[in-house]
Amino acid sequence: MPGNRGRQLRVCMNSIDATYRPMRPMPKQRVVARPDQSSKLRVGLAVALLYLLLVPQQFNPTISGFYLSPYRIYLIGATLYLLSSAFSRTLRFAWPDLMIVLAIAWITLASYVTSGTVETAMVQGGSHFVDIGLAYFLARAAIQTPTDLRRFLILVAPGVAFTGVIVFAEAVSHRLIVQAFASAVTGNPGPPRTDVRLGFMRGMSSFPHPILCGIFLASFLPIYFLSGLRGWPRIVSIVGSILGAFTMSSAAMLGLVVGFLLFAYDWLSERIHNFTWKLFLGFSAAFYVIIESSSNTGFYGLSNTGFYGLLVRYASLNSTSAYNRVLIWKYGTQNIIENPWFGIGYGDWDRPEWLHSDSFDWFWLILGLRFGIPAAVLILGATLLAIAMLAIKSQSFPPSESRLLRGVAISLAVFSLGLNSVSLWMSSLAWFFMLLGLTVTLATQPSQPIRPKMRRVWVPNSQSKAENKPAMS
Repeated sequence: MPGNRGRQLRVCMNSIDATYRPMRPMPKQRVVARPDQSSKLRVGLAVALLYLLLVPQQFNPTISGFYLSPYRIYLIGATLYLLSSAFSRTLRFAWPDLMIVLAIAWITLASYVTSGTVETAMVQGGSHFVDIGLAYFLARAAIQTPTDLRRFLILVAPGVAFTGVIVFAEAVSHRLIVQAFASAVTGNPGPPRTDVRLGFMRGMSSFPHPILCGIFLASFLPIYFLSGLRGWPRIVSIVGSILGAFTMSSAAMLGLVVGFLLFAYDWLSERIHNFTWKLFLGFSAAFYVIIESSSNTGFYGLSNTGFYGLLVRYASLNSTSAYNRVLIWKYGTQNIIENPWFGIGYGDWDRPEWLHSDSFDWFWLILGLRFGIPAAVLILGATLLAIAMLAIKSQSFPPSESRLLRGVAISLAVFSLGLNSVSLWMSSLAWFFMLLGLTVTLATQPSQPIRPKMRRVWVPNSQSKAENKPAMS
């Protein structure tokens, strides 16, 4: 029947239409990122090491002439983890790695040449292998991404803040707190003397010398300023870093001032197009050349002229100790020239009889004095190369990550500048090479895609609406 046949045809067509009708897409399920367990383990290893660096020296036993502090025991135990990281190829090779390895090998060889005994060379070379090599490569293996570094900064914030508060309390009360407690527990003596400057005792917390504590705290200021962290970790760490000024050390105060000024310039460079880091470095180099060329004595001369003369006059709390560093440069370089390849080891250096102090507060110079010019050049070269690598790498990251990387580069640069007035040893030496190691790792990680900046563009139309369009800039 025609009516029934037409009805059946319509039903068939409707079924076909329903079959081939485009299906509505299923709603996307939000993917929740699982926490990276390996990252927690890696960061935890670095955090544990930093807290062990804060253990007072009174808890350090000596075994067979080897100063076996808790952090050294920990680093030796972490060797297995470093070997597994090397075999798993989680680290990317960088030239500073080779320079650090060569420097440690040269230090061991120089120790044998100057001492003449294998035992002494093993003790001296072994201690530097732990403090330099293992600390450097543990940081290389532990901190691999900006996220790892932020986790590290959050977890060590209480330690930084506590150290700064103790320094302030010691400076005001004129009494050692941490090391007095450690001496009472272990029976080992504390520092032989304490100094007072500008009415404050030089606080040192758990470090063997105030200047080591001050430069340790000052190194955290640029990182936390540019970390992108919010809340209490950033606030308490910045306060703790600033309290490092109560070590009454000119190196610490200079580090804090320079770190803050570089942070301020970085802030301006993001807001003023013409304020670039190339411009800053160019003007800094020109200023240095002008100061030196207008001096009659040149770099590190004995008069209060020249670039270092300005630091002696205006950036030192004690002009006597600052002038001693000038004398150290003069007579120390003479010792290095006479022993350029392997140095003089840990023996006493030649100087006039009227220069009674045997203190050698100059890290870059004492490397050449003890172990020869090659060791100093390798370590200084690795440091400068790491800073340059990270500064260049920061340009290929989004703004928040780029700021963090620049903060690390500034921190290492400020730390390196402060080493012109201090000689590192033990925990402070290990922290410097931890900072160097994580700098190299961040500089060798893959670049991240940078999203184009969004700006509001007014599009005139009948409804007068504004739309967001990407602007590549």
